[in-house]
Amino acid sequence: MTNRFPSCPPDRARRVRRGLLAALCALPLLASLPAQAVDLSLKTIRVGNLSRAYFSERNAVGEAQPLIVALHASGSSGSLMARATGLTEIAEAAGYMIVYPNGTGLAIDARTWNSGGCCGYAQMHKVDDVAFLRALIDKLVKDGLADPQRIYLVGVSNGGMMAYRMAAEAPELFKAVAVVSAVLDVPPESVKAAMPLLHIHGSDDPFIPFLGGIGKQEVSQLPRLSVARSIEAFVKADGANARPTVTDIPDTANDGTTIRQYTYASKSDPQAVVLYEVKGGGHAWPGGVVPIVNGGKSSQNLDASRTVINFFNAHGGGRQNEQVDDNLPPGATPLPAPPATPASPLPTKPPVPAAPAPTRPGMKGLAPG
Repeated sequence: MTNRFPSCPPDRARRVRRGLLAALCALPLLASLPAQAVDLSLKTIRVGNLSRAYFSERNAVGEAQPLIVALHASGSSGSLMARATGLTEIAEAAGYMIVYPNGTGLAIDARTWNSGGCCGYAQMHKVDDVAFLRALIDKLVKDGLADPQRIYLVGVSNGGMMAYRMAAEAPELFKAVAVVSAVLDVPPESVKAAMPLLHIHGSDDPFIPFLGGIGKQEVSQLPRLSVARSIEAFVKADGANARPTVTDIPDTANDGTTIRQYTYASKSDPQAVVLYEVKGGGHAWPGGVVPIVNGGKSSQNLDASRTVINFFNAHGGGRQNEQVDDNLPPGATPLPAPPATPASPLPTKPPVPAAPAPTRPGMKGLAPG
């Protein structure tokens, strides 16, 4: 599976060994990425025989925050995902800590995840990424940085497949999971526990087809589950209504895409499973700042980063009982209102006794209160 984010041309990819594919594809695209506003530092953790890396902005121990674990695509890295999506600023403004783990691979910025049947180096070497993510979350909780009751997971492409695997194999860790341009990469019957799920997917995805099968740009020629089969497992596990509420979002960006939202509600959760079908959209992070090579259209009619944060907010994340001001730029914190300037005292007059309030029949003389 060479489901890269960003992707590289298939004619070139066919000439490269599977183990080196992701590394060679991602490197030429680094210069096109804009600078990230938030300084993410690289940290490491030992898991088994491997030293695993992750990017995070928090160092000092403070009040534990809700945590988002964000998983990059194949042929990418945590820092590239942060820069390509703008997720960090939006998450921090909403009160989350966010961490970007690295998969494994032969190049610094070309990593993959072992999501089950995919991808590249991690899958071929049977890297235990489930153990890595468990250990990382445990460390952040023990360090007093993450609230163990509010852990969230999001992934794109191969990272979305890994998020699906974690939702199936370690559901006790997470409050909610979101995936973008990915499908379930482990058997659907492995999903047994309830898990709120958000799924965003382009109808014209050339790597992971919306309807399943083999993508037109997919070098490995491995068939994939459909989006419907992937979310059905969670609709069932969540006890949600199998018939969703459907809402259409028009093409206000005038980019040739529209959005159809399917919302599956359960008795306890009005957003148990939410699917955004990006009609005309490709293998992309909608609203992202960097287009994906050979991925098709990246819709600007949906901001995937804000959609993910809003979904996590609806499931106990973010700052509780605080209104988010959408008119502020990402990362901005509302300032307290300035104290009112006391007015100059006016001359006072003796108080005039108030007249008794009039009454109506049947009111028994009660004044309005």
